[in-house]
Formats: sequence, structure tokens, C-alpha cells
Amino acid sequence: MKIPYLITSFFFLFSVHSELRAELIYGFPYSQCFEQSATKYGLDATFIAAVASVESGLDPRAVSSADALGLMQIKWPLTAKELNIYKREDLFDPCINIDAGARYLAQLNKRFASSLLALAAYHVGPTRVDNTKLVPARALSYIEKILKEEKLIKVTEQLSEQVSYRCDPADLKRLGLTTHDPRKRKSEVLGWLDKHVSVCSISQLIFIKNRVQVWFGTSDSDGAISDKVLVAISRRNSTP
Repeated sequence: MKIPYLITSFFFLFSVHSELRAELIYGFPYSQCFEQSATKYGLDATFIAAVASVESGLDPRAVSSADALGLMQIKWPLTAKELNIYKREDLFDPCINIDAGARYLAQLNKRFASSLLALAAYHVGPTRVDNTKLVPARALSYIEKILKEEKLIKVTEQLSEQVSYRCDPADLKRLGLTTHDPRKRKSEVLGWLDKHVSVCSISQLIFIKNRVQVWFGTSDSDGAISDKVLVAISRRNSTP
């Protein structure tokens, strides 16, 4: 199944990706890097963040079987060198990687005049999209995930404005350093999650999930912290 170019242009008008850059919620992982790249390349910061979330689960050390690296999964070496990155290790720097991914998305947006075709090209390569000006069937699920994640980030931002606290993973990390007693640390972390998961985006929840063992170690020996985060992610994924 493929979507004709004219239809993708129509869908683009109704995409959650707005022409005006939206501010990321306070405390979003690498928010400053996303904001700087959004400003630099004229993109929506939540759009870039959604791509990073789907591509890597916001893991700056992610490496795919195809040697795509970092948050935005920039392929090494061909795509990286096209983006003027010549050292493989540079792609593990969050801001460098986000900048490269945003630059690539901006180039694809300009090339195809459609954010959906740009996303398809980001996923399957621009040559395949160039040949048909259609969205390949294998890219449809990927695009749906990106747009859903972007919408969730924006909905979470609106929700967070209605409460006195916001989701800041850095606060959770610091909470884990306040005591050396695993049982007390576990209790405080679970309490934090009870209060904050409703205002955490799925990207932030994935970010937290990937760091539970590093941040809390033996405090999660029974998996209670990990399970709570996974349940929150599952519920958010099932939200229409």
C-alpha cells in the first residue's frame, strides 16, 4: 500500500507538526539541544524529539545492526559524512547527533516539500522515495509512530501546565542520590513516579526506563521501579 504524493501533501496540512516551533516541556531529555537545532533549521522541536524517541528510545549510545548511531540513528559512514561528521565517536554526543538529524530532516523536507515524504526518506532512504514520490508501505508504520509520539509530547506539555509539578528526569536521577539505603531510595522513586508519570511524555518514560538500573541499581532488585515505568509506557502507547 502506498500513499500518492498529492495525498501526502494533503495529510501534511493536518499533521500535528506545525509550522511554528513549539517549546518542549521543561525537563525533557536534551531539551536544549532539540530547541537549538529546531531554531537553527526551522523545525518544530517536538517533531525532532519524536523522531529521536522512535529511532533510539532517546539512548545517545544506541547502535543499530546497520551501524546507525546515537539519538537520531545517523548511519555511519555515508550519511554522517554527508552531514560533515567525520569522526564516528562524535555521533555519540547528544547535541551533535541531534543537530545532524535535524539538519538531515530539514534537507529532506526541502527536497520533497512534504514532512511525510521526508520521514519516509529518513527511514528507508531518499533514493527509494525519489524514484516514485510515494510513501513506501514499510514506512507507513514508522510515520504513524512519529506523529503519534509528537502528539503525545504536545499533549503532555499542555497537561503539565495544569499542575504544580512537571516531569523532569533529572529530578528523578537526583532523587536516587539522596540516600544510600536501597529501600528508602526505592520508596522515594516509586512515590515520584506515582506523582509524575501522568505528566511525562512517552519519550521521557522511555528515557527513564533505559536508565533505571544505572540510576537506582539494587533499589530495583525486584523490578518494581522498572515495572511501574513499563506499565506507564504501555498505557501511554494504548492512548488513542
